[in-house]
Amino acid sequence: MGRQGGLVEKSAVAQISVPAKLPAGGVERAYLWSGEFADPDLETHFRNASWGETVDRMRSIQPCVLLFAAWSLVDYYIFGLSPIFFALLAGRLGAVVIVRMPIVFFAARESYKAFYASVSFVQAYIFSVFLVLVGAGGMTAADHALGAVIFLAAFYFGTPNRLVYNLLISLLSTAGLVALLATYPEMTLQSFITTLSLLAIVNGVGVQSVRVASRLRRNTFLTLMHQRETNEQLTKEIAVRQEAQRAVRATEESFQSIFLAAPLPLALVDTVTFRVMQANKAALDLFGLRESEASSVDARDFFVDDVVRDQLSKAAVPQKSRKPLEVCLQGAHGEIIWAHISAALIRFHGLPAYLVGLQDVTARHKEAEALREARDQATAANRSKSEFLANMSHELRTPLNAIIGFSEALERELFGPVGNPRYREYAEDIHDSGVHLLNLINDILDLSKIEAGHFNLHEEEVELDHIVASACRIVRPRAQQASIRVETSLPTPPVVLLADERALKQVLINLISNAIKFSSDGDAVRVEANIDADGLRIAVIDQGIGIAADDIPKALEPFTQIDGTLSRSHEGTGLGLPLAKHLAELHGGSLTIESTPGQGTTVNVDLPADCLVARRARIHAV
Repeated sequence: MGRQGGLVEKSAVAQISVPAKLPAGGVERAYLWSGEFADPDLETHFRNASWGETVDRMRSIQPCVLLFAAWSLVDYYIFGLSPIFFALLAGRLGAVVIVRMPIVFFAARESYKAFYASVSFVQAYIFSVFLVLVGAGGMTAADHALGAVIFLAAFYFGTPNRLVYNLLISLLSTAGLVALLATYPEMTLQSFITTLSLLAIVNGVGVQSVRVASRLRRNTFLTLMHQRETNEQLTKEIAVRQEAQRAVRATEESFQSIFLAAPLPLALVDTVTFRVMQANKAALDLFGLRESEASSVDARDFFVDDVVRDQLSKAAVPQKSRKPLEVCLQGAHGEIIWAHISAALIRFHGLPAYLVGLQDVTARHKEAEALREARDQATAANRSKSEFLANMSHELRTPLNAIIGFSEALERELFGPVGNPRYREYAEDIHDSGVHLLNLINDILDLSKIEAGHFNLHEEEVELDHIVASACRIVRPRAQQASIRVETSLPTPPVVLLADERALKQVLINLISNAIKFSSDGDAVRVEANIDADGLRIAVIDQGIGIAADDIPKALEPFTQIDGTLSRSHEGTGLGLPLAKHLAELHGGSLTIESTPGQGTTVNVDLPADCLVARRARIHAV
């Protein structure tokens, strides 16, 4: 009836009210037997954060209750127009009304107790109607036991109720069912024990599954809270450090005190002889010198590069945007140290001198080198993947074409009858699966060729009406199956394009197929085209479920589904829109999406004026 999946939607996560301080114990938290938090305050936090999802799950149950009401047709087949039929009909129709009660009257967070009580009442009411059916007979005990298993599974895995209430209602329902089944003539002792064991297993599995799922969801909630608190602490620490740095700069009194107390290596070097005139403690420790030895040292001895004079001269040139020079030095024990060197030309004791500052960036240099190598490897791997898929086009398509061709030959019995009719059905399934797999491989190969730069357009003059009609003809069987109308509105006289017919047709097929897939039965999908000063705009318009503005960039990413759960209701690989976008861009155009959730989506393909044959002719004439 509903999914037991993620904690909350992204919008709900942003609204979580995290306490000022997490309780002791961090993420490792004590839980009740039901999987709920033992801390009432923390449980209230979790309930408030996920309340929107709870109400949405209750809404998702309503279609299932409609199916429950539609079962009255089976009741009529079994009981006819008898009093028991009308009693069951009234009960099933009452369930359709009662299931709205939690959402209509108790959807506010403050009414959560009444909400859970009303959900429990709905569960008890629906199962009571089922028990009336069991008491009336008309079906076997095994059929009723199977129906009870379905109801119990729906209670545990679909109904947004607390486990304690779910368990109580399920046990009472099981007891009532067992009491009624015991009166059936065909219920032997062995059958009774088997049925009782089955119901016990369903209850046990349901309880354990809900407990594990509840605890996992709450663990995720705690992790989010912990991460937010950690981010706040880091922000405070950064602010404190910045304030400390400003305080240090404000209390510095003189150049000499700054020089001697500086934590970074600093040295004063003669501009002619490169003799070290003075060095602070950090510089002495870096090069293994005593203060008395510093004045007799040539600074060039520490540089691996011989062009020291030019390096210091360049670093000392006064420029606002000059970056430090990166040089290689030899440490006190002979180790290689990479450092940023900055120099300023000053006067020291009346003589010109270089004030040299060093910053050890050896670790950063190694990290940058490692990152550079990793990036090069990733780029090479991605390029190899794209080139491999693009070059494997023949090897992938050839066996599939053989499978499709031979299965079609078996299906049509081109070389004589195959005997058993089931072989024809198997051949048809193989053919359909092969065609589907070939189309999928074609999409992947086309996308890989585009990424690898191997996709070449074969442009020719073609009428837009012909491309649109061909695309609509291909998708029409699917549209008719879903009772969806495909309408077109194209300019007159017909527009002639200079384009790759197959690529442009693939764009329209992908867009119209998407529009049909996300539209409801009886809706209309419209294909429009208009010419303006900028070129040609082709629009595919539907009245479907729409896309949230934040999800539009995700929809244009390859292999990405907006509904990424295993239980999503729409099939697909996430290649249609990205491939259409790339093909439009290869024509010099663009693909944009305008959508409002619940109202529909418009996908615009804009082609430049150069693609219009008449426009190109006028330009050449001028």
